Formats: sequence, structure tokens, C-alpha cells
Amino acid sequence: MSFSPPQYPPPYGPGYPPPRPAQGSPLKVVFVLVAVLLLVVALVVNGLLFFGTLFAGDSCGTSAGTQRFCDGSGWESVAMYGPTVALAAAVVTVVVGAVRVRRPWAGLALGVLVYAAGPALALFTVFG
Repeated sequence: MSFSPPQYPPPYGPGYPPPRPAQGSPLKVVFVLVAVLLLVVALVVNGLLFFGTLFAGDSCGTSAGTQRFCDGSGWESVAMYGPTVALAAAVVTVVVGAVRVRRPWAGLALGVLVYAAGPALALFTVFG
């Protein structure tokens, strides 16, 4: 008496690769949610820094003024627009990491580091 081999559905079975996860897999949804949350936080930080740099020049000419910010050498533009440029560079980094390189989480981590340089430079410029 011989047994026949088990019957598998057509695309599965020995010799076939496992099925691919669905396009809307939970990990992609989590990535999008984390990326949007970080973008919202970055926009709030940029807004607060921009608002703060609008009034940072009021202390020029007093003992509280930062020499680098008050000497007219262009550092005030770096403090005001640096975080926005860093945010744009971070968004490009995340998109390239997710779409082109297909490493979304590594691209997101690198994008956070790229963005962090902008507010750090702005705060260093204003507060020395």
C-alpha cells in the first residue's frame, strides 16, 4: 500500500518561496505613524525656535547678547533658517532610505540625526 503525497494549494509547497506579507503590513503602518509623529514634533520645535529667534536680537547691545548672533556676520540667518533646512534634509533622507535603499528604519534614524543638527546649531548660535 502506498500513500500519495499531500496536496498543497498551487502557489505553496516544497520548492516554493513563502508568501510575501500583504502590502499594508503592520510594520509599514507603524513606520508611517512614527514618521508622521516625528515630523509633527519637528514642526513644533521649528516653530518654537523660529519664534525665539525673532526676539533673540532684542538683547543685542546688552550684556546678555551673544557676540556671534549680534555681530551681523550672518549667523542670525543660520539660527533662523537652519532648523528648516535641516528638516528638509531629514525628510529627503527618510524618503531616500525608505524608497530607494529599502531600509526605512535606518533611514528614519539617520533622518533624526540629520534633523537634530539644525536645532543644535541654532541653539549654539543664539546661546553660545
